[in-house]
Amino acid sequence: MKCGLWIVAAMMAAGCTAETSGQDAPGPASSPAATPPAVPAMWVLETLAGDAPAPGARFQLKMGVDNRIGGRSGCNSFSARYALNGTAFKVYPPMIGTQMACPEAVMAQEATFRTLLEMATTASVGADGKLTVTSSDSRTLRFASTGEWESGTAGSAAPPMPVPSHIVMRCGTEQLRVRLVDGQAEVVLDDGSAILLPRLSGETGSAETYTNGRMTLERQTSPQHGFRFARGRMAMMPCILAQN
Repeated sequence: MKCGLWIVAAMMAAGCTAETSGQDAPGPASSPAATPPAVPAMWVLETLAGDAPAPGARFQLKMGVDNRIGGRSGCNSFSARYALNGTAFKVYPPMIGTQMACPEAVMAQEATFRTLLEMATTASVGADGKLTVTSSDSRTLRFASTGEWESGTAGSAAPPMPVPSHIVMRCGTEQLRVRLVDGQAEVVLDDGSAILLPRLSGETGSAETYTNGRMTLERQTSPQHGFRFARGRMAMMPCILAQN
């Protein structure tokens, strides 16, 4: 009888020990919550949809306190309005910027970069201090912080609006300086004279045509980026980027 009571007591003690151990066992460690990015701040891209920037590409994202973003999108400068509510992030069209031509790999990444910004739904900073911008289709842009504006002025209201710069190109025997802005092309000839070519209205597709009837400039955006130029009824000549 004493032996039976001893066995029951031992079993009850073992059950209590197991129950207590279960209650005291620590749960899995929780990951630190992502936080909204501070503004103003400047970020440099590390990966774009999982890929590293192409050689020669320059990606920067500047977030201003007056709800404007800007920076470099690989080849060109850009600027747009944005809203940030916690980690909810939205970029509003239109996104404006310069229209310089760069190597094909850089231009392809620039198109992806701008698309992902326009599709962005969240922007958050992780425990590693990196900014992740996530698009509606779950692709990401990953940035490292570089601090305040390039000028180093704390509290700057916003990045400056991009100013389109001239593209220097050789089209056949002519060297041209071209700038696309406000729906027209400014073409500076070898003699220094500047000609304004309005863009044709009602165009669709991947080509932009600028002409005054005497000169025509065509900008192709797909499948490859580039320009063609012609005078009068002459055949369009492909243009090659030249050194400034």
